[in-house]
Amino acid sequence: MLHWDEMETMPTGKPTASPEPPWLVIRHVEHEHIGTLAAALESAGQAFRYLDVFRGAAVPDNPARWSGLIVMGGPMGVYEADRYPFLAAEMRLIRQAAEQSLPVLGICLGSQLIAGALGARVYPGPHKEIGWYPVHVTAPAEDIAQEIPASFLAFHWHGDTFDLPPGAVRLFRSPLYENQGFRWGDSVYGLQFHFEVNAAMISQWLEDPGCRAEIAAVPGLDPGALWRDTERYAPALERLSFRVFSKFLALAARHRKPSPAAS
Repeated sequence: MLHWDEMETMPTGKPTASPEPPWLVIRHVEHEHIGTLAAALESAGQAFRYLDVFRGAAVPDNPARWSGLIVMGGPMGVYEADRYPFLAAEMRLIRQAAEQSLPVLGICLGSQLIAGALGARVYPGPHKEIGWYPVHVTAPAEDIAQEIPASFLAFHWHGDTFDLPPGAVRLFRSPLYENQGFRWGDSVYGLQFHFEVNAAMISQWLEDPGCRAEIAAVPGLDPGALWRDTERYAPALERLSFRVFSKFLALAARHRKPSPAAS
């Protein structure tokens, strides 16, 4: 198995002057990487490392050596930990990070793992939500929602959903799913929709055999139309996501507390 010091470093290859340790990014499939979040991290002088569980990398026992956790998407369900044992290990790590006041950001499956780690139910939803659909801000007074329009088009690719964890604040909803994003505590955030994508990333997904099979199983879903929508809407989402991710990193820095030494 790979250890933390063998993981991939920041893909831009640019050095960072930040004295802070890197963020740990947990990746479940290669094509679901951090996308546009990389630009916000670079702008903030923050480094990151990938932990690729699909390649057999071991989930750390303690998050204390990292600036925070970023947990990406994937095709598996939170309730499939018997098939994917790393999911249970990730939820333990997320719980520890939350208890240690470390920032956590989860996208798609990552948001579901956060919800599950914090005691909420995660389960298959009534419909697949794949494509460009509106997202509505439900808590406009929240720091993370500042300068975000009341509604915007975002890219979705999921079939599972979750209940809000106890004490969480709902941030976003869509016409199909009430829980599209939440905050728990000061700096734990889950986003069900894909804020991190750009056109190049979606193009990769549309060529992936597993993704193509999932599209083919949804009646009426046309990959050609999906790509045309991507060309139209992705640039605006990329600009918006940079502002939101930059805000998240600023909030994380403000609320981060000293962590106990790693065991």
